[in-house]
Amino acid sequence: MTGSVPTWLERMFAASKFYDPCDCKDRCSKPAKYYCMACMIVVCEDGMEQHHKSSGHSILTAYKSSGVAAFRIEDLKQVWCWSGIQRYTINRRAIVYVNQKGGAHRTGSSNGDAKCGTCQYKILAPNNFCSVECKVKAVLKKIEEKEEEEALNRAKRKPETTDGESPSDAPKN
Repeated sequence: MTGSVPTWLERMFAASKFYDPCDCKDRCSKPAKYYCMACMIVVCEDGMEQHHKSSGHSILTAYKSSGVAAFRIEDLKQVWCWSGIQRYTINRRAIVYVNQKGGAHRTGSSNGDAKCGTCQYKILAPNNFCSVECKVKAVLKKIEEKEEEEALNRAKRKPETTDGESPSDAPKN
């Protein structure tokens, strides 16, 4: 698991969903399948051409696999470490799903199955996550726990004083 999450990736899940109708202009009904990593928005082909092609911003394309948004690993690996995420092969392309799969129960053999560390969706061992979103959530949780632990350790190291005096106000012998 990588130790950090780029801001663009963290904010991607707050943006509109991939393949929803784009709101780049009035009455646009084209599916939003491009994510601008600089502007942190999801847009359709028209929206991408209007602004993003000429801006030189990095674009990540979501593909539809079984009705679900997915990134090609060859695209994602250039911008973030996808290791630990369940990989699928669709049309001879290696992909990972964008959004959390939990809630949908997968049936089949329990031999070799593992569970997503975030949503408990069944995946194949040795993977840890069913999607990019689940890995992002896990990394952010780990960062938050580490920050809380560091804050607690700093509070424990802080010298104690009496009567509201700070350590510098205390009488010196």
